[in-house]
Parts: sequence; structure tokens; C-alpha cells
Amino acid sequence: MEMKLDKAKLKQLRESKAWSQSYFAEISGLSLRTIQRIEKSGIASPESVKSICATFGIQINELSVVNEHQKELAPSFSGLIKYKISSMDKKATLISFSTAFVISFILTVILIS
Repeated sequence: MEMKLDKAKLKQLRESKAWSQSYFAEISGLSLRTIQRIEKSGIASPESVKSICATFGIQINELSVVNEHQKELAPSFSGLIKYKISSMDKKATLISFSTAFVISFILTVILIS
């Protein structure tokens, strides 16, 4: 799921700190090409948005663009994003633990036999 960002605000934030795109890429953990693409298109993955917001110490809703359709569907866009991300994290954790449990159970049965 791609997110639309305020590319002018992103560039303004970077330039207000006198950071080059290369330096911004380095400290955010993103590639230079990713930074260039995001600043040009305003489109980014949720993972990239999290990295960018963490680098600037801002909330996702301070950088995201919400169109009228999204406003109708979700009055708190940043809350929706946080819910989806945390929901995805919970699902991944549950799947990991379930898989580990099943493998442990199978190995135990094999070793006991």
C-alpha cells in the first residue's frame, strides 16, 4: 500500500536542516534513489514513511496527504495508518509463533517416537 506525501513539505524539512539528499538517505536508512523518487513523486511505502518520520521526529499525519475520499472513510488518517501497521505487526508475530509452535510440536513427536 503506497502512501501519498506532501513532497514540498518533505523537501522543505530536508532543506531546513541543510541536508543533501545523499545525507538524508544515509541517516534515514533509505537509498538515495528512494529519496529522489519520493521527493519527485510524493509516493512512498509505509516502511519508507516510517523511516522518514522517525528521522525528522514527526508524526505520519504531519507529512501525509489526505484526499477528500480518504477523509470520509477515515477521519483520523494517521490513526488508521498506525492501526494497519500495528495490525500487520501483530499478524506477522502470530504467524511466526504459530509456525514455531507447530515445528516444535512435530520435532517433539518425532523425538519421542
